[in-house]
Amino acid sequence: MASTDLQIAQLALQNIGDRFDISSLDEASPEAEQVALVYDHVRDMLLREHPWGFAKRFTNPAALVGTPPDDWLYMFTYPADALKVTRIVNPAGRKALPIEFAVGRNADNNKVLMCNLEEPEIEYIKLITDAGMYDPAFVLAFALRLSAAIAMPITGDRGIMLEMRQLASEAVSLAKSEDGNEGVEVDDEPDPDWITARS
Repeated sequence: MASTDLQIAQLALQNIGDRFDISSLDEASPEAEQVALVYDHVRDMLLREHPWGFAKRFTNPAALVGTPPDDWLYMFTYPADALKVTRIVNPAGRKALPIEFAVGRNADNNKVLMCNLEEPEIEYIKLITDAGMYDPAFVLAFALRLSAAIAMPITGDRGIMLEMRQLASEAVSLAKSEDGNEGVEVDDEPDPDWITARS
């Protein structure tokens, strides 16, 4: 079942105590106010931590005119919906060495991507605000991260906050592991024929 922002917030509140609940993220309650204060920040930080499958995107950024900073050869627009650029796709294949790049500001103070490849394809993490697109493991990890962020302001109990941090750490690790296990890696260098023949 697809999740919603409200359900994630309710789960986060439930983690720190049964008596805490909200019926709307916009309601005038201390719980809703604390959730609203940190919700986007906690979500975006978690999205940036890992190349989540549901948030991974590819694009060919537009080239920019002007002199790139720091002696890079080329400068490109930074995707407007990107939280983080994770890599430049190497045309030589996945087993090839990573291509160097950097993110900075140009003379017009616009965020740009710089590299020495003339026509790069980049992989990036898209800002996903539709909770219905989140993986179930990500939802649980996000809710616990949120619980850790709101535990002290709502309960005043440091012990609950520390417990939520520990549970969140475990849930995030599990979510990353589950996400990383989806897919197939093909060995580009199969065993020689003489080894295959003996097995």
